[in-house]
Amino acid sequence: MLAAHFEKGFMPMRKLQPLPRQLRRLVNRALAGVIRRRRERLGLTLEQLAELSGLSRQMHGYVEDDQRTLGMESLEDVAAAFDLTGGELLIAAEFWLKRGPACCQKCNYRCLHRGELPWLNDHGECSRSQS
Repeated sequence: MLAAHFEKGFMPMRKLQPLPRQLRRLVNRALAGVIRRRRERLGLTLEQLAELSGLSRQMHGYVEDDQRTLGMESLEDVAAAFDLTGGELLIAAEFWLKRGPACCQKCNYRCLHRGELPWLNDHGECSRSQS
């Protein structure tokens, strides 16, 4: 039976490997920044966003501070509150990832998470004091 599918040109499904942990952290950080910027651009408070999305205010605070990550259903709920899809939020996060580092590897400061890159010198290295 499977041979007939291969003859017709069907490709078997192959198991996808999960993203490496470090890459997942970068994507989550960028996504947190995108959600915060969208919320602020629309003039919404955490409470208002919580009401629109059905998630708690506390959970939104954790997500925006990069302390928790959203599952797919929660991501869709948050995106729907912005009249977007979850995929569109992920595309926006990918855009921010391509702009520069999501965080400094030296000090782990989340410059991009806040939408700024104030501590990078001309060579893209950290110039933030380590106090």
